[in-house]
Amino acid sequence: QQPQHNMRFTALLLAICIVHTAQSIKCGRFTTKTVSIGANTVSVFDTQKQTKRCTVLYKLDSGCSQMKLVCKRFFVPNKDDFRCRRGDKFYAKANGAKPKVFCNTRKPTADFPALSTGPLKVWYQSKPSKQYPNKGATCKVTCDQ
Repeated sequence: QQPQHNMRFTALLLAICIVHTAQSIKCGRFTTKTVSIGANTVSVFDTQKQTKRCTVLYKLDSGCSQMKLVCKRFFVPNKDDFRCRRGDKFYAKANGAKPKVFCNTRKPTADFPALSTGPLKVWYQSKPSKQYPNKGATCKVTCDQ
């Protein structure tokens, strides 16, 4: 009886720790949030069909000196493939740098993530579209060092 009780307590404690370190941002129509990234934090940035603008400011917490942004699902249609000026946009602004714009197939990947040693501002801008109902992005911000 006693070992089973200890096992349940350990599982509950582990579940609380996982929930505490995973901070998902589900973007509404207009969303603005601030998230702290610690050594074990995993934050998911997820847009939805109705999202017009979603801005998240990621700040480094103690125990983390650099964070990285990587996107999996990424469909941000734009007619200007080079500067992303005619359609939807996804920006990442690292500490002290100019904002980097992403659209179409250009996105932060595991090989080329968006890195920051200070605050990282991420924002998505979209116009409603019947032509592209599945557009949007799902990205993950984690501690890199």
